[in-house]
Amino acid sequence: MFQRRVYWLIILLGVMKIALSEQPPKLPSFLICITESHAAQLLGPLNQFGSELDPTPFLSKIGQQGFRHFSAYCSNGNTLKSAYCLQTGKMQNSSHEPNAENHFLGKYFKKLGYDTAIFGKWDWGHSPTKLGFSSWGTIEDKDVFYNPKVNTRRGTIILEGHTTDIITDLAIQWLEKQRDGQKPFFLLLVYQATQRPWIPPIRMIEKFNNEWFQVPETFFSDFSSRTPSNKYQDMNIAQDLDIIDDLFLEGWVEQNKTEVKPSILAKNLVRMNDEQSSAWKLSWKPQNEAFARESYNSESLAVWKFQRFFKNYLRCIFTVDQNIARIFDIVETEPDHSTHFIYTAERGRFCGEFGWFGSQWMYEPSTKIPLIFASVNAESKTSLDPEEIFLDTDLYALIKGLSTSAIPKDLNYSKNKEEKALFFTQHTYPQPYRVAPHIGLRQGRYKIIHYYPFNEWEFYDLETDPHEKENLTSNKSKQDLFATYKKKLMSRASSEDLEQYNKKFSEGWRREQRSPNKKTR
Repeated sequence: MFQRRVYWLIILLGVMKIALSEQPPKLPSFLICITESHAAQLLGPLNQFGSELDPTPFLSKIGQQGFRHFSAYCSNGNTLKSAYCLQTGKMQNSSHEPNAENHFLGKYFKKLGYDTAIFGKWDWGHSPTKLGFSSWGTIEDKDVFYNPKVNTRRGTIILEGHTTDIITDLAIQWLEKQRDGQKPFFLLLVYQATQRPWIPPIRMIEKFNNEWFQVPETFFSDFSSRTPSNKYQDMNIAQDLDIIDDLFLEGWVEQNKTEVKPSILAKNLVRMNDEQSSAWKLSWKPQNEAFARESYNSESLAVWKFQRFFKNYLRCIFTVDQNIARIFDIVETEPDHSTHFIYTAERGRFCGEFGWFGSQWMYEPSTKIPLIFASVNAESKTSLDPEEIFLDTDLYALIKGLSTSAIPKDLNYSKNKEEKALFFTQHTYPQPYRVAPHIGLRQGRYKIIHYYPFNEWEFYDLETDPHEKENLTSNKSKQDLFATYKKKLMSRASSEDLEQYNKKFSEGWRREQRSPNKKTR
């Protein structure tokens, strides 16, 4: 009898061993954080601004431990829907049906059995449920940074604090108390903190006060070789940043203008409670009083405006970095579960280059974006070639591939193929900054841009001219190359569904847009 029991026990153990060995490996979780904008040159020490300060200490550390791509780019000048390229793998100008099965990452991961959630900015016009998210906490008004209304599965609530902190709080609460612990998770955080007018949390207002940053070498550029499009725009730090609504010098000048709607700053001041409002005013008071005691000429005033804008932008970025560190710490507490972490931005941003502050151009400062990849309790390995251009639309395939431990074939790089290119579009006009609509192609060391309503062209050699100061369209030795890139751009444009690009612009309209009273530089 004893021998028979031992026999059956051995058989049972053998069956269990086989069954366990046949179980598929656990699927990895995903933590993806994306900001509205993040100038790639502001990830790490600010050497080009004459400072050793690092406004992203945590992300810099993670980038060193994992993988940081130095040639990541966005494909669109304007963000119309939150994390669109990441969620769809398509450019912003493409059409995509929200109900199309598996076309969105949220739907894809939900079908795989993941618990899916999104927290932060949301401007799709419908519930996150339609894109596959089981849980959410979305900011009702993207222009509100203090005490926002937050839409959740259970209704709308008002939470006190700054949205960067609130978004992270909601995500941590979901991770620790609300998610299905038996499932891997797909968690997307969308921070809107870096959008104009760069309103930091009150605790950050005095940070960087003792720092002085050098303006970029092109800050006072005259655009002598560039197209007229550069001189007809509204993103000059010196002329276009509002002294009160953007730079918070309240009370320095009287405003008698009648606004159709309140400014974003005014909207946030109204939402502050008494304690926040008092702290806000007290924090800015000594800085604004110091400004009032000085005398400025036009050049020194432009530099001062750069300092105020730049420090506020850094304060917002530093706050995002702090909050990503908070949620990363939570993810690291799960020693038996692997999680892939990705940080990126929807666009880059000008930080004084050419004297600008915006994000809508195809130039390097506004198209280059940060991209950091790391893994918790797993090997931080991707198929990405650090020398090859990586596009915001590539994230879709990369993330799907990582979910199955497969290498996305369409991201593999072959030296035998034509070098990968960035195709870029900017089609919103005249708002927000009167940046002329344009398309462009960056391939290898060259970049071509076509401001199509005005048939104006720019062509740059990024190897010899990394700051894009010399337009080569009139360079006789570059005419054949210029013509080749024209053909490449036209071929790519014809393959895209670009309704705006095919629009006809009248001569009268063009003259109106180029009238002297609209020239800003």
